[in-house]
Parts: sequence; structure tokens; C-alpha cells
Amino acid sequence: MSEPIILYDIPTQVPGKALSGNMFKARYTLAYKGLAYKSVWVESPDVEERMKAIGAKPTGLKPDGSDFYTLPTIQDPSTGAVVSDSFAIAEYLEKTYPSSPAVFPPNTKALISIFDSAIMNTLRPVFPVMSAIGTSKLYPRSEEYLKKQAEIRFGTKFEDICPEGPKREEGWKNIKAAFGVIDGWYSKSGGKWIMGDTFSYADVIVAAWMRSFSVAFDKDQWEDMKSWNGGRWGGIVEEINKYSILD
Repeated sequence: MSEPIILYDIPTQVPGKALSGNMFKARYTLAYKGLAYKSVWVESPDVEERMKAIGAKPTGLKPDGSDFYTLPTIQDPSTGAVVSDSFAIAEYLEKTYPSSPAVFPPNTKALISIFDSAIMNTLRPVFPVMSAIGTSKLYPRSEEYLKKQAEIRFGTKFEDICPEGPKREEGWKNIKAAFGVIDGWYSKSGGKWIMGDTFSYADVIVAAWMRSFSVAFDKDQWEDMKSWNGGRWGGIVEEINKYSILD
């Protein structure tokens, strides 16, 4: 690989700029596989135009049926490939750079794909709280844009998604319960990772979201979260952060 892979991400005001769990999935995959990459920062309102310009494929549909473009997206100068969606990026990197450490052990891709869906469903209680807290850490243009997207997603005014008080407190209880479910999965593995002592993309998914929470939430909130379930979540972030993910 002669030139670094380009990773398109949304800038924020947190140290290192990266915040989204989906972006961290791509970053951890690139870092674990030892592949050189560089970040190109695109504000949320500009994503669609920029992705169309580089030939990226849409990753879904808007409510009106038009194409929807999201990040992360990578552009690989060595092959000319442009790949969107964190799971598709991992698949592409695994196939294109087989000599680097594998994130999909043999015959596990289907199961990890199911795990990816399961964990997103389990973490659903996190996202109203994260929207209410995390958007303030974006730059103004992206903040305003994503607030509007959140209103569409949750079907209410932004200030009513997860206001401070009883609704926020109930949200935190639901988050802790969701973490307990995921902890139960890990407890059945008999090792450090979901597959015991074998690291895989399943652990990338978990670590990516935990890293996202560590920067999206306030310090005291993260200190509380990482202590849950015997400190498992802080330990996972500490372990995978051995790999540099910020260029």
C-alpha cells in the first residue's frame, strides 16, 4: 500500500475530533490491521454532496425515498475503491489486506453480522441520552443538522427527547440494564473477548461504542459507566486503545 487510506469522518470539539461509534469501528479496524490512513473531516450537512463527489454508494433511504449517505467512508488510493458503512469497510479491508491481522476469524462473519445487529438493538436506550448530551460537542453546523435529524428519528422536538430530570434518570437506568445484557454475553465466552481469547470484529464493535460513550458523555458519567459490570467497559477501552486510532 503506497498511499494511506482516506477515512472520512465528522469533526467534533472533543480531543482528537472523533466521536461516533460507527467511525470508531472503522478506526479500530484500520489500526488493528496496521493499515496507514489519514482523516478527512466533513461537516454533517456536507456529507451527501462530498460522498456523491467521490462516487460513494448510499447506505440507505431517507423518509421521502431518496438516497441517504452516511459516514464512515473510506477511499483506498491503492485500489481506487470507495467503501461506505463500517461493516462493509471491515469486510473490504479483510479481503484486500489478508496478510494483516484478521478481524473475522474463519467462518464467523455471519455470526458477527448478527451480533452487530443485536448489540445495536440492545444499546437502543443509549441513543436518546447520547443525542441530548453529545450533540453539544459538535461544531455548530453539524450540531444544528443532527438535532433536526434526531427530531425526525425520535418524532419529537429536540428538547423533549431526553430532558434532564426523571426522563434522563430513567434513561440512565435503561442504559445500565442494556450494558448488563452485553456483559452477560461476555460472561459466557470464558475469556477476555466475545470469542474467548480470540479478538474479533465483534469486540471492535463493543470497544468502538464504549470509546464513543467515553468522549460523548461528561467525565463523571463515563467514570460511572466504565465501572459497571466489574469494570469491563473501561478495561475493553484501555485494552484496545493500545492501537493508535487518531492520525
